[in-house]
Amino acid sequence: MCLLTTHGNQRGFTLIEILITLLIFGILLSLAGPAFQNWVRSTQLRTYAESFQSAVQLARAEAIKRNGYVELILTDDAIAATNRNADNVTPSEDGTAWLIRACTACVNLTTAAPENSSYPFIEGKTVAEGNSARFNLTADQSVIRFNALGRANQSLRLIISVDKSAVADCNMPAADNSVVNNPARVCLRVDEGGNTQLCLPDAPKTNPASCSR
Repeated sequence: MCLLTTHGNQRGFTLIEILITLLIFGILLSLAGPAFQNWVRSTQLRTYAESFQSAVQLARAEAIKRNGYVELILTDDAIAATNRNADNVTPSEDGTAWLIRACTACVNLTTAAPENSSYPFIEGKTVAEGNSARFNLTADQSVIRFNALGRANQSLRLIISVDKSAVADCNMPAADNSVVNNPARVCLRVDEGGNTQLCLPDAPKTNPASCSR
């Protein structure tokens, strides 16, 4: 039995066709590249802000669970989950690390513990280790304390941005026709009830994520 195989006319891409394809691909890439990079940086920015929001929520939850006082400290000190020395931490309002510790010597929400008190370590993280974009952080408080009811001793405002920004921008009303910068700045606001909110100070008032809402 004889099998007959018929080959049709076969042709590959010509050099001109390949060059045109590469040219079109390069144009599309150049158009999409900046938008994609901005999206990546915006995502990194929000992830960075969410790390501090999670720290606040954890400190509040620990205070409720322990039925006592717990402090969250912003610092530039090297902090890690294995770091058990929570007694000597230098607070910093632009610190890129956070530490949570129990305040067993605290007698009320508004009064700090006496000097040389011992603070059991709970959790800590140096967020800058994953901050490849080098975002800037500014807060109006470096220490926030929670009680067993989850209430805070004071409110906290914190802003994270590519360029250094004033924390007051978290409360500035946005214009109706303003456009969200990309990557946008992100604010973290904590009220005295311990509630947290992430918002965009540059978003229009009509945007659900606007700090003006």
